[in-house]
Amino acid sequence: MAKPPDSDKTKTLFLGKVLTMDDNMSVAEAVLVDERGHILEVGTEKAVRDGLGSGVQVIQLEAGQVLMPGFIDSHLHLLPTLLQSVLESHNLAPCLPGPYRIPTATACESRADVLSTLASIQLSPEAPKDEFVLGMNLDPSRQVFDPLKCGITAKEAKSAGDFMDNPKFYIERCVSKDRPVLILDQSGHLAYVNQRAIDVVCAGQAQCPPASVAQGGGEWAPNNAAPFTGLLKEASGYNPFMTALQSSLPLAQLKSHPKKLLAAYEKEIKPGIQAMRDAGLTTLADGGLVGLSQLQAVQFLAEQEHFPMRVTGVVTYDSAKHDGIPPTSPACNPREDPNCKLPKWLGAGGLKLWVDGSTQGCTAKLAAPYSYSKTGHCSDAGEGRADFANTQAIVDALSEQWKTGAWRFQLHANGNDANQWAIDAFAQLQQQAVNTHPVLFIHNTVGTEQLSKNLGDLIKGNYLAPNGQKTPTVKAHVTHLIGHVAYWGHAFRGMLGEAAANNLDPVGFDRDQGIPFSFHSDSMVTPPRPLWFVEQAVTRRTWAYPSLQESGTLGLEKHAATVEEALRAITIEPARQHELDAWLGSIEEGKVADFVVLGDNPLDYGPKKKDPTLIHKIPVVETYLNGKPTSKQP
Repeated sequence: MAKPPDSDKTKTLFLGKVLTMDDNMSVAEAVLVDERGHILEVGTEKAVRDGLGSGVQVIQLEAGQVLMPGFIDSHLHLLPTLLQSVLESHNLAPCLPGPYRIPTATACESRADVLSTLASIQLSPEAPKDEFVLGMNLDPSRQVFDPLKCGITAKEAKSAGDFMDNPKFYIERCVSKDRPVLILDQSGHLAYVNQRAIDVVCAGQAQCPPASVAQGGGEWAPNNAAPFTGLLKEASGYNPFMTALQSSLPLAQLKSHPKKLLAAYEKEIKPGIQAMRDAGLTTLADGGLVGLSQLQAVQFLAEQEHFPMRVTGVVTYDSAKHDGIPPTSPACNPREDPNCKLPKWLGAGGLKLWVDGSTQGCTAKLAAPYSYSKTGHCSDAGEGRADFANTQAIVDALSEQWKTGAWRFQLHANGNDANQWAIDAFAQLQQQAVNTHPVLFIHNTVGTEQLSKNLGDLIKGNYLAPNGQKTPTVKAHVTHLIGHVAYWGHAFRGMLGEAAANNLDPVGFDRDQGIPFSFHSDSMVTPPRPLWFVEQAVTRRTWAYPSLQESGTLGLEKHAATVEEALRAITIEPARQHELDAWLGSIEEGKVADFVVLGDNPLDYGPKKKDPTLIHKIPVVETYLNGKPTSKQP
């Protein structure tokens, strides 16, 4: 019996150059998608068209355009990113290098030094005296410290020391002494407060700082002993101030009434969401949800009808224990249920633990001290710091959850020493009980050849743990914050030394040892723009702040990624890291039609091709979820 001519009217045929990102890096001409958003066939136009009726909907790419799997940011923080949009007037981030600069009403020069930036915070005269002032994304590792700002005399500055020695003094002179002030560092691992903020948090407390600060590896400098300088280290160090801040602002609804919060700030939040869609992102991995309330807020956001991306969550290991959070996956599986339309909330099946802090924040745990010895940023940081006493403490923290075999595990580790601790922790855990889920080294910033060899041996099943026993194979991956090279590379030359700086985000070592790697933004730390990641990884360019004049490259000969590697690092590799590759990350039969259309082919850029410093300018034409364009949603 002949097939009716309109029987294919619910199907969509995409025609043009298709970069599938499959294991063979196949290039196809056509993709057929059904009404559920399932990919039915990929191949030549002739083969895919064969047998199709005239009713099929055809989307023909224009000349020069390419179809790719939608981009995946393998590690960011969605709620703080949106919070930044809500409080944009207090976004203190230094300007980005010229190629990546986002136009703002504020001149870059006003962000060149720490104190002028603080002085730029505008206080609302109507606000109550107990309402917190919040500043975000201060970055003393790149910004100049000019002690003569804010009416501070040279004598006062000499007595107070530089900003990192005594942030409390400078916040009170430049922002406010009367209202509580909390300034978050761009690294996410430091914060700065005035005395009024300390008084608010300590009011009525028998112990200050609260025990939770030291228990979480944090510190109120110096060493959790008064008088405090106003420098807070690690999230547990500034969490009491975040709690106090949230109770004094409408943002308290983030915990109690996320729906009301999102409705109240819909106008402010929408541009941030749209910017991620416009960058070609179709999936976000939220890399550190603290507790059930944040998990529910992110899930609620993802499930909104017109939210244009999918989200998978990673829960902090301690809050998962405290709140009794189980691992979850998508509500349905298209490979098992033919009626399933893959939902936008992909569940939270990963656990997160911080081994150390921030490289640019001087709290990464290094094998050798920071290079600055007398003056400059990190001058007294020594070898940095870990959030745990030793490797065994990490093993003890994770052992119970590891043995369930139900979770993926992700360890934040910036410093080379922290990464070695993470390797040894995973080795000991795997010896206790074999866990077949992927494990992820988040950042893996300060690289060495031996460290990567150890990680490669862990993957191959050849690693000898400290107890002398060989470890069963661990499915280890790394994800690099490649913006470390572009935005902080010049600063790291001084902070780490030239040789160590050249081995930041060591893609070449990954390649040598067969370590699968991806790239991420860690937003708010850097903007979630995947094509920027590709360019930064391929060119390894870096800039000096505050002039932002190009200052060369870092480790280009050894660690430059190919365009193919970099594209896989924003598509199929992050999908595998989060166990999403059955549905996402490549364009293959049986997967889901999450696509991005680019205005030019990134594979045409690179050595002896088009200028790779222009990759970030490739237009993102459209993104698709389940085969439907996201731009056409209200």
